[in-house]
Amino acid sequence: MGKRITFCLNSLVTIMRISLIQFSLAVTFSSIAMAHDIKGQDVLDQKITLELRDQSVKSVLQAIETLVDVRFMYSSSRISTNKKINVVARKEPLGDVLDKMLRPLQLTYQISGRQIVIKRGKQPPGSNDDRSSSGFELVPSELNAEILLPNTIAVTGEITDDQGSPILGATVQVKGTESGAVTDQEGKFTLQVADLNVILIVSYIGFETQEISLNGREFIKITLAVDTKSLSELVVVGYGVQKKINTTGAISSIGTKELIQSPVANISNSLVGRLPGLFATQSGGEPGNDGSKIRIRGVGTFSGNTDPLVLVDGIEVSNYNNIDPNEIESVTILKDASSTAVYGIRGANGVLIITTKRGKTGAPKISYTANQGFNSFTALRENMNSADYATHFNTALKADAYVTGAAYVPRYTPTDIELYANGQDPIFHPNSNWFDIMFRKVSTQAQHNLSISGGQKRVRYFISGGYYNQQGLFKDTRDIIDAFSPQSIFRRYNIRSNFNFDITSRLKMALDLSSQTEIRSGNNNSTTERVIGDIARTSSLETPGVVDGKIVNIFTGSRNNPYVSLLYPNAAGGVKRSYRNYLNGSMRFDYDLGLITKGLSANGFMAIQTYNDQQIINTKTLITYLAVRLPDGTINYVPSTTEAQFNFNQSGTYNRRITAQFGIDYKRTFGKHGVTALLLYNQQKTTDPSFAFLIPKGYQSYVGRATYDFGGRYLAEVNVGYNGTENFAPGKRFGLFPAYSLGWVLSQEAFFPTQELVSFLKIRGSYGEVGNDNIGGSRFLYRPTSYSMAGNIYYFGNVGATYAGFTGLREGATGNPDVTWERAVKQNLGVEIRMFKDKLSFTGDVFKENRSDILATPQTISNITGLSQPATNLGRMENKGYEADLTFTNNAGEFGYRISTNYSFARNKVLFRDEIPNQYAYQNRTGQRLGQNFGLIADGLYNSWEEVNDANRPVYQSVNNRVQPGDIRFRDVNGDGIINDFDQVPIGYSNIPEITYGISLGGNYKGFDLSVLFQGVGNVSLYYTRFQRTSGYGGAPPEGSPNYLIESWTQERFEAGLPINFPRFSVSTSPNNAGSSFFLADASYLRIKNVEIGYSANPKLLKKLGVSSCRLYANANNLFTWDKVYPGIDPENTSTGDTNTEPYPLVRTINFGLNVNF
Repeated sequence: MGKRITFCLNSLVTIMRISLIQFSLAVTFSSIAMAHDIKGQDVLDQKITLELRDQSVKSVLQAIETLVDVRFMYSSSRISTNKKINVVARKEPLGDVLDKMLRPLQLTYQISGRQIVIKRGKQPPGSNDDRSSSGFELVPSELNAEILLPNTIAVTGEITDDQGSPILGATVQVKGTESGAVTDQEGKFTLQVADLNVILIVSYIGFETQEISLNGREFIKITLAVDTKSLSELVVVGYGVQKKINTTGAISSIGTKELIQSPVANISNSLVGRLPGLFATQSGGEPGNDGSKIRIRGVGTFSGNTDPLVLVDGIEVSNYNNIDPNEIESVTILKDASSTAVYGIRGANGVLIITTKRGKTGAPKISYTANQGFNSFTALRENMNSADYATHFNTALKADAYVTGAAYVPRYTPTDIELYANGQDPIFHPNSNWFDIMFRKVSTQAQHNLSISGGQKRVRYFISGGYYNQQGLFKDTRDIIDAFSPQSIFRRYNIRSNFNFDITSRLKMALDLSSQTEIRSGNNNSTTERVIGDIARTSSLETPGVVDGKIVNIFTGSRNNPYVSLLYPNAAGGVKRSYRNYLNGSMRFDYDLGLITKGLSANGFMAIQTYNDQQIINTKTLITYLAVRLPDGTINYVPSTTEAQFNFNQSGTYNRRITAQFGIDYKRTFGKHGVTALLLYNQQKTTDPSFAFLIPKGYQSYVGRATYDFGGRYLAEVNVGYNGTENFAPGKRFGLFPAYSLGWVLSQEAFFPTQELVSFLKIRGSYGEVGNDNIGGSRFLYRPTSYSMAGNIYYFGNVGATYAGFTGLREGATGNPDVTWERAVKQNLGVEIRMFKDKLSFTGDVFKENRSDILATPQTISNITGLSQPATNLGRMENKGYEADLTFTNNAGEFGYRISTNYSFARNKVLFRDEIPNQYAYQNRTGQRLGQNFGLIADGLYNSWEEVNDANRPVYQSVNNRVQPGDIRFRDVNGDGIINDFDQVPIGYSNIPEITYGISLGGNYKGFDLSVLFQGVGNVSLYYTRFQRTSGYGGAPPEGSPNYLIESWTQERFEAGLPINFPRFSVSTSPNNAGSSFFLADASYLRIKNVEIGYSANPKLLKKLGVSSCRLYANANNLFTWDKVYPGIDPENTSTGDTNTEPYPLVRTINFGLNVNF
């Protein structure tokens, strides 16, 4: 019986699945009525008051355009607008005004959105009887004016986007006249012109305006390019969209065109330099691990997470870098409290919103994109050759002998140095350039994407599939071991399907499904950064490397060998592979509640996200060989071990997140009064086996928003988030986060002069509070820990014999029931300006944030209490700055060009952190920027014994004052005559830039297009790693030296006047290793971040082949950098924080691509 029930249930589930698929297909191929008239009717319902006498029809239409956001289009060759009329209208709907005004003139009109096309029509009987009563009169002297003008030529055309899809509603206007037309659903238009040499102005919301000369053509096909600033017309905000003109928050966005210009694997790197307020640092270039660290308006906290909240189609995600850029419609960042308050405790660090592409009504459109790229390092330093290394090692020993008092004994004989130089003994006197040995010059990457989109009246769809493959830059090791490859390899497979169904005229549904599958393969070291560090660590004379397919060492004991690090790390060589999958699905419903009241709607969605990672490690013992010279001069290679089988290990991780949301929207216009309101509930639960106590992590959010605008002039907005998290104690889990903003569009005021200089001017400001619960540390910090196990708590035995430590119990951390979220009060003041017929646009903002209740562990309570101190909300921090975005777009004949620049500055300051007071206040971290470098101030070098023996020279405590020429001259800051740690002061900046900027140049001419992006940062410091700043002579064993250290101080170089950029060589005894400004670099740079040149083939030729558009292009990323750091170092390659590792170098990419649309 149980089996039958199970069979029935399984059958039922199968039937339900099939039915759901059939239902989806049925809905897919059904149709709905078009809804364009609804928007047009809203425009016609707007009431206006107007009184004009003895004015031309053209003047009246222009006056209406100043009162209502509409644009009139008509053919001046067929319609005369010089007829004089009198107009008197008192709070009458625009539609009634147009009917009564145009009917006596035998004219009619058609509306599409906010564009109104005036056409010739027939005068209905009796219409003359209505003129006086309607408030409209024709001036008698003009009653017989000619309406139809002869001698015109009909020009037809077709307008499409850059993917070949027709554009409905684009306007085509003859330059210098009012003659124009609007495209139909097929993107076609007909226009009467006086001759075939006129210039047409083509424009459409969301696309760049073009000026095109007919040059004798009676048919013309025009392709419009997406205008990123016009994401301008509608922008994505928290839980919805708003008109750009009506927004009062600080918001920036870009579109897919800019994203795909960068031949990179992830979105974060594509955003760099393109948006004001977005700070990004890319610390490494390893395939699959090369994403940039994104911060919005800098850093506002010194504890916990500083990453922004990231949403994809309204759903929070933990990884957005795996999305194919070809799937993305736009990326928006929300920066101030007004725009982020609705996210409450998750919005303190800003919000990044990614909107993916959706289908549009029309024939199926197929798009294919292929890219083939070639990668090389942006910078790679060289180590010192063996002869120079040995020579300067002896120099270092001689200099140290003065400090230690020991006799100088050279390590390398003149014979050794000669053999290193002439290469006659390559086994025992090698000269190995390890960066050249381990890395190849070029690797490859490939990317492909195929998408199909379109739809009918009741369904729209967008389906995309993508593939990405990137190879690392390690050299092939198959000549050493062919059982596996330690090469860093990253592969990604993307699938996305977005469906929109209009089930009824009121009920709509969106069904989205996406999957990102990643395959990562590489060496079995803990991190690849350790391999890079070991390459830098190995000196050129340490080992000959590979001899006849054998990894050879020439010294016994623990030595440096990059091949061992790459192939046999931690005595467990092999390969590590990771198979990751991100699966995301969501279903959203929207229902029009207009039956209750106009403008009311409800929406809800449910989303599920799953993540799985299966990691497989195959290990195999690596055999190395010790080279031994026999008495007869031959060399014997002694193996270190014997051949062994592969070992196998597999592990997996997974998590799941479910999000549910329900909201009610209201949007209504009452004359000049526009109001919107939003009430929304959001709940999120994440399950992960790694969570403490195996308890899921949850959020609850109640959101409210209300906006008001009066005549598009006065704007107000209130946002409220009431959010809860399980991280805090009952009774303290919910918090209220309000924000308020105001805006004033001065250009809409009657007193604002009507001119071409300034066409738009808006001032806006916001004030509000947001929160952050990602405050680091363990979960449930309000719970006390009773005890914990710890080693070496108790000691027993006899000292020097059996004395040893034993594991015991100790008191745990006390709980803090008052722990709560951080709070951030944000203020913002902004201005938006458009000038010269919208050719020039400027947006500027100043902002300030005060963060309080930052979680930290008290540092001023003595350990004598015997208790671990609980985390406490005690920190305070300030972050303030400004940003600007300036864009100029214009055409010079058929050449269109664009210049855009953005600049952002953000400086933070720690106002309070619990720290033990220092003897000198300048050494306190409170009052400094976060991550501020501290060190001694270097005032050059001592160059003579006279300088060293100066009686006023301060005493160097660390080396018993044994200073000599070539040592760094440190400043005695506190004036006590001693150089020690008390002289350490703030030096330079932190490793997080305070300034970031971008300059973008673009142009297009007859199918050719060119774009260049310059990106740079400022007010940022880089402290060189020990491999970058020291000779490595003091390592055990001695380590490699960068080649540029040849310019270290020696008596011979000083006397010869040769460049000296480093202190003297030293093995182990030197004051020069102290942290100081000498090795703190100005890491500011200017980089050619991206260059792209493309060509779009002739549409007429393509049409014969059944292709709507085809574009060939070449682009490059990280092409060239101007900086001030040591040779071979990229200023963006910040330290890993581990002295034994170095970041994987950044890469430069040269890419060639093809985009074809059918």
